[in-house]
Amino acid sequence: LHLVGTAHDGAAALRLIEALRPDLVLLDIAMPGLDGLAVARALEAMAPRPAIIFCTAYHEHAVAAFDVSAADFVLKPVGADRLAKAIGRVLD
Repeated sequence: LHLVGTAHDGAAALRLIEALRPDLVLLDIAMPGLDGLAVARALEAMAPRPAIIFCTAYHEHAVAAFDVSAADFVLKPVGADRLAKAIGRVLD
């Protein structure tokens, strides 16, 4: 894996994803401006669409995350083993 970019808000995340075309995106639910779910919805039209793993403290959004085809949903604080398992699902 290679980190190709980071963003501090949803609009910046969308711009980076469109420019860099990553295979995998780690998103938080709570971000300034567009939240992670809005970013994921905006990516539905992207081809190919990157895999999305939500990393968040907001467990109540898990169902909504899977409704936007998230590969996984990891609760903060994120443990290395749990993140590795989530990424493994994407790589399989």
